[in-house]
Amino acid sequence: MPSLPAIAPFLGDTSRLISYRNFSEASAVGFLSAILFVVFSEPLKTYVDFGEKWMSLSGLPYQMNTAMLGFIVGFGFVKIFLLMRIQLFKMLLNYQGWMTNPKSMATKMWALMLNALRGNGRYPTFFFQPMLPKLPVPNLNVTLDRYLSSMKPILSDEDYMSLLTAVLEFKEKDGPVLHKFLCNRAATENNWLIDYWLKYAYLTNREPCAVKVNCYATDRKDQPTNNQLARAANMIHYVLRFHEQLQDETLTPQYLQDMIPMCMEGYRRLFSTTRIPYETLDQLVTYEESKHIIVYRNGVYYKVDVFAPDSDGKKKLLTVAELHDVLRQIFQWTDDIDEVSRIAVFTSERRDTWAKVRQRLMTTSNRPSLEAVESAIFFVSLDDVAPKSIEENGSFTMTGNGYNRWFDKSIQFSVFSNGKVGTNVEHSSMDATLPGRLWEYFLQSEKYAENGGIIPEKSKRTLSKPERLEWDLKDFEEDLDKALDHFRGLAGSFELIVTSPDYGKGFIKKKRMSPDGYIQMALQLAYYKIHNKIAKTYESASTRMFCAGRTETIRPVSEFSAQWVKSMFHERVTREQRIMLLKRAVQYQTQVKVDASLGMGWDRHLFGMFVAAREMNRPTPALFQDKSFWMHDTLSTSQTPTRYNDGWTLENCCMGGGFQAAFPEGYGVSYMIYGEDHIKFHVTSFRTNDSTSSAKMADAIVESMTEMKELLS
Repeated sequence: MPSLPAIAPFLGDTSRLISYRNFSEASAVGFLSAILFVVFSEPLKTYVDFGEKWMSLSGLPYQMNTAMLGFIVGFGFVKIFLLMRIQLFKMLLNYQGWMTNPKSMATKMWALMLNALRGNGRYPTFFFQPMLPKLPVPNLNVTLDRYLSSMKPILSDEDYMSLLTAVLEFKEKDGPVLHKFLCNRAATENNWLIDYWLKYAYLTNREPCAVKVNCYATDRKDQPTNNQLARAANMIHYVLRFHEQLQDETLTPQYLQDMIPMCMEGYRRLFSTTRIPYETLDQLVTYEESKHIIVYRNGVYYKVDVFAPDSDGKKKLLTVAELHDVLRQIFQWTDDIDEVSRIAVFTSERRDTWAKVRQRLMTTSNRPSLEAVESAIFFVSLDDVAPKSIEENGSFTMTGNGYNRWFDKSIQFSVFSNGKVGTNVEHSSMDATLPGRLWEYFLQSEKYAENGGIIPEKSKRTLSKPERLEWDLKDFEEDLDKALDHFRGLAGSFELIVTSPDYGKGFIKKKRMSPDGYIQMALQLAYYKIHNKIAKTYESASTRMFCAGRTETIRPVSEFSAQWVKSMFHERVTREQRIMLLKRAVQYQTQVKVDASLGMGWDRHLFGMFVAAREMNRPTPALFQDKSFWMHDTLSTSQTPTRYNDGWTLENCCMGGGFQAAFPEGYGVSYMIYGEDHIKFHVTSFRTNDSTSSAKMADAIVESMTEMKELLS
């Protein structure tokens, strides 16, 4: 895939050449050079003498030889230039001092060189992929020391001594062998972790995708219309526009701090991807040639072709008005429906159960319909409920009613009867930052007439009618009943509370603390208020600065955080001492976050060595048998990023998203910092667990944020 900005110094504005992207830039410059050599062939005679022998051998006229020479010079020059440019890019992107020493002279010089080399070109989506550095394998001793440090505040003295013994034995015996295996793997793979992570963290997981794996995002604060049809038509159109940009690779690469390119590999699975259930191990399948979506309403599925021939015969994306007409037809056809297809409830089952049912379905007349859903670009449900709050918006989007969510799809959308929208994402295919950018793009792009309807269009094309998918499930009634009971248990256990403190990151920054670290300490304090103990805490960090990078774990719990939390309950501790302990805890979390983002966390390294032991058929080391290694994360947390695009505003910003707690005895806490004065917390837990409560945790978070503000004021 050629990258036009690379020849900007030679061709000026390259935007006109987008249609010639199948031409290599070297060939383009070679032809241009050949033309110039021919035009100025007379002056060149002074410098170029082909010789009589060459002229007789080639049998070509002088001008033809001149053209060949011009092409070789131009082609060769660009090839050498591009090779040097790529190597220089690779060298610069391997520099990590911008995170560890951001104010150093070396970092300033590096930033100048990177910006100068990158320029202002319109880079294709995957342009930087070959230049991204590989994910490093951390130092073994550092990993084990950090592991012990993070676990010490959580464990009893007895459990800590047991873990320490296992770590010391691992450091001497199994550790070096397994670490070397990973280093050898890293030398030959673009990313030593990614296949392990996808397989063992997701695809071998037999838990259902519904609620347990998938995550959700909610609507914007200021809903632009209450018209369900108009909102759905806009959403489908602009999501497909985003898909089209990915297809022709015109979607701008993402950058950290507007400078460092991030890995875009995950975007290849954003659309047209389904997690196919198989016994023991699922598969992610991407249908790259897909040209249709699935629209669901009132128990009926429709396959909708989203491209139609234009006047010139070329197929182009359906417009908002055309999609509106298609959806209006579907509404008319589904207003009075007696039979509801329950097929989708199977996707909420445990993976082995669903795999067996699907295998049977594929041998029946249901196969074409099943394949149509699985190969769709995405799935859209036109729901008949009207969420009134962010909690209802999130909960309905996350669970649906059992029949209107296809939980295997990489991404699906809900449009509610009052015009609100939501999106549900299957987590194995991607992490939240990818659909987050898409969602923000739609929310800032949608447009409506003054009455809330679509903006009228002059001309419309002749469109093919939506194709109704037929299902014959009479032999699956017992399976459907069991699946529905299972789904009701999952959906009924999902408890979501959304809350906000009365201030945002503006206050925190004035106190010279990291907003993320500060919020993590508030979560620690909140958990302690309810449960009177320190929580083993997971926080996600992105490693997308590396090739095929996904996430690493930040472990915010430390001796400093534990001391600070406990100090808030001791009257003898002074205000100054509490502030000092808080700042140390935040500083520690910030450093751990930097390390994790640089691929230097301990979680994935230990995980990799655990998998390596299995691949090498070695006996399981004592470290991986210790109960502390399998200790659950009672706090699963993640910050929801914002401002992917220039058009972001508070008005069109979504109100956050979230995920279920990782375990029944824990909490899921997703938080979004938007603007200087707003923070939104999405707190989830299992309603069926008596020891946890999303409502109590949400109240404790706000109370903790208030106490911290008073402490620092």
